[in-house]
Amino acid sequence: MKRSGNGYYNLATGNVLPSEPEEVRLLAELFGSLVEDATVCMYILNGDAFTYFNQAFCIFTGYSKEEIIGHEKALELIIHPEDLQVVKRHIYERLHHGAMESRYRVRVIRKDGSFIHSEIHSKKSSINGEIVMAGAVIDVSEEVAAALRLKENNERFHSLFYSNPDAIFAFDSTGTFTDANPSCEALTGFTIPELLQMSFAPFVLPDYLPKTLTCFQEALEGRTNHYEIVIYHKNGAHLNLEITNFPKKQDGAIVGAYGIAKDITDKVRYKQQMENLAFYDPLTKMPNRRLFEDRVQQAIELSKISEAKPAVLFLDLDRFKFINDSLGHHVGDEFLKTVSLRLQENLRKGDTVARIAGDEFAVLLPTVGKREAERIAARLVAILHEPFEVDGHSVTISASIGIAFAGEPEERAAGLIHKADTAMYFTKKHGSNDYTVYSEELDFKTIYKVAIEKDLKSAIAKKELCLHYQPIVNLKTGTLAAMEALIRWDNPTLGFVPPDNFIPISEESGEIVHIGKWVLETACRQLKDWQDAGHPPFKVCVNISTIQLKHPHFVATVQHILKATGLAPRWLELEVTESILMENTEVVKESLQRLKELGVSMSIDDFGTGYTSLSYLRQFAFDRVKIDRSFIGDIEEDLNGKAITSSIIALAHKLNIGVIAEGIENQDQLGFLEEELCDEGQGYYFSPPKPAAQIDFQTWPKIK
Repeated sequence: MKRSGNGYYNLATGNVLPSEPEEVRLLAELFGSLVEDATVCMYILNGDAFTYFNQAFCIFTGYSKEEIIGHEKALELIIHPEDLQVVKRHIYERLHHGAMESRYRVRVIRKDGSFIHSEIHSKKSSINGEIVMAGAVIDVSEEVAAALRLKENNERFHSLFYSNPDAIFAFDSTGTFTDANPSCEALTGFTIPELLQMSFAPFVLPDYLPKTLTCFQEALEGRTNHYEIVIYHKNGAHLNLEITNFPKKQDGAIVGAYGIAKDITDKVRYKQQMENLAFYDPLTKMPNRRLFEDRVQQAIELSKISEAKPAVLFLDLDRFKFINDSLGHHVGDEFLKTVSLRLQENLRKGDTVARIAGDEFAVLLPTVGKREAERIAARLVAILHEPFEVDGHSVTISASIGIAFAGEPEERAAGLIHKADTAMYFTKKHGSNDYTVYSEELDFKTIYKVAIEKDLKSAIAKKELCLHYQPIVNLKTGTLAAMEALIRWDNPTLGFVPPDNFIPISEESGEIVHIGKWVLETACRQLKDWQDAGHPPFKVCVNISTIQLKHPHFVATVQHILKATGLAPRWLELEVTESILMENTEVVKESLQRLKELGVSMSIDDFGTGYTSLSYLRQFAFDRVKIDRSFIGDIEEDLNGKAITSSIIALAHKLNIGVIAEGIENQDQLGFLEEELCDEGQGYYFSPPKPAAQIDFQTWPKIK
C-alpha cells in the first residue's frame, strides 16, 4: 500500500482504500522505509503493466511513476527490443507453471536512450487475490563489462598464443611442457601431444644446456631473460633459437615459466658468412690481417703480466709473381693453398698463421724466446724451399722472413707487424731465402716518414695538394652517378707522394683534420660550380678518416662548408677509411648519426679485404659499400673472386645497401657485375682520375 490523497493505494488493484486502520498506518510506514526509500530498484508487475515501482527504479530508468505506471506498453519502453521476449517468456512461465522465482539478465533502456545491463529477480506473488510479479532490478553493467573484457582477453591470448608464427610454450616448475602452440610442432618436429610428455632439456645441445638451465631458474625466480641457444630438431638437424623466458603465475604464485622461441638459423648463418668475410681469407680459409692483428694485440696484452714475449714473423714468397704469370692464376691460387697447409703443419699448436695479402703471410708466436723464434724461422725458410707439387707442376720458391719481438711498454699490434715487415723487406733486398731480426737501424723508412710529416704541414699553404676526380657510373642506366675526389701531392723534394704513404702519416700527426677540411671544401665547391654550369646532377664522394669523425667540431665543419659553398647535403657522400673499423667509440657513432640526420650519405671503402664486415654496415647504417678492387681483378681468372663478389652484392642488397665495384678495367668484369645486379662501378674502364680542368662532360667518362 501507498498513501493517497483520500486514503491508501492498493498496489495490486490500483484502488484507493478509504479507511486508515492503525495496522495499515504501521504497514505504510514500514513500506515507505523498506521499499519506497530502498536503494535497490523494486517493482510490481500486473500482466504487462507496472502497478508499482520505487524511487530507486525511477532514478534507474529515468522515468517518473506517472510516465510508466499503468502504461500498457511500459515494458516496450524500458526493455531492449532484443530482450523483450525474454522478459515476457519468464513472466508467462512464472504465471502458468510451477516455478515461483526466476533470475535473468536483460538490457534496460533509460529515458535518455542509454541502456544498462540489468539482472532481474522476479517472484510470483498474490496481493489481494491478484497474481502479480514482484521483484528487484540490479545494475550488472560492471560485471558484464568485466566478463566481456575477460572474454576479449581470453580470445586475444588464444590468438597470440595459438596463431603466433613464433613458437610459444609453457613449462611447469620441473621444465616439462604444459602447453605449446602449433609453431612448436614446426620448430621441433614433434607433435604437441609428444611435447606435453617431454622436458626441454633433451632438446638443448650440451654446450648450451647450463645457460638454458640458469635462465629457466631465473624465470622461476621472477626474472625475464633473453638468450640464444642451439637445439636438436626431431630429424637431427641443429637449429639456432632466440629465446625469451618469463615467469608463469597463478593466483600470484610462480608455478612455471613461459617461453617464446624464434628460429634465427638463417640469421646466424648470414652472420657467420659476414664474419668469414671479415676475419678469414676466402682463398686459404686462414685468418686475415684483421684477425691476425687482434690476436697479436691479445698476445701483447697478455705478455704484460707474464715473462713470455710474443714474436711476429712476416713472410714474403719470392718468385710468386712469376708462377702466377707463367702458370696462371688458378695454379697460383692452388699453390697459395698448399703453402698455407705446409706452414700450419710446421708450427706449434697455439701459433697463428695468417695470409696478409697476395703472397705475404704472417706468423704469431705468442710465447717464444729469441733462439726458438729464429729456429722456427729457419725451419720455415727450409720447408718452403722444398718443391711443391701443384696441379701437375713441380714448383720451387724461396721465402724472405722478418722477425720482430714485442718488448716496448706501449707496443701495439700494427707497430709490431710493421717492424717484422721492415725486417722482411731487408731480407728480400739483400738476398732472400733467409730471415732477419728487426732492429731500429733497419727502418730506413723512418727518414722518409719524417720528411713527409715535416713537408705535409705546409703542403696546403704552398698549394702542393690538388684533387683528381674519377667517375662512378650507374651500371643499370649508364649515367654518371658520382665523382670520387682523390687527393694528390706533388712535393718539390719528394716528388709525387702516393696517398697510401702520406695519409696514414697525416692521421698519426693529426694533420688529416686540416687536409680533410681542405679536400671537403674544395670538392664541394667544385661540384657546386659544375651544378651552376648546368651539368646533370651527381654526387661527390670524399674520403674521411676516424680522426676527423672523432674531432668534436667535424659535423659543424661539414655544415659550415655546405652552407659556404651552397651545396645541398644530399649531393655529398662521405667514404670512411678502413681505420674506422678499429674504432667502436660513441663519438664516432654520434658523428655518423648526426651526419645522416644532416642528409649526407655514408659509404664504406675496400669492402672484403679483411678490414670490414656487414655487421658494421648494420651498426653504423651505411648507405653504400665499395667492393675492393682486388676481387674485381680476380673475376676473370678466379672463381673465388666471382663467388665473393656475388656474395657481397647479395648480402648488401638484403640489407638495402647500394653496392659499388672499384677497379673495373675491362668489359668482362663489367659484364659479370651487370649480371650480378651490381648498382654502380668505378675504374679505368670508364676513366682514370683527372683534374677538374681536364674533364669534358661531353666525352668523359666512358659510359654506355
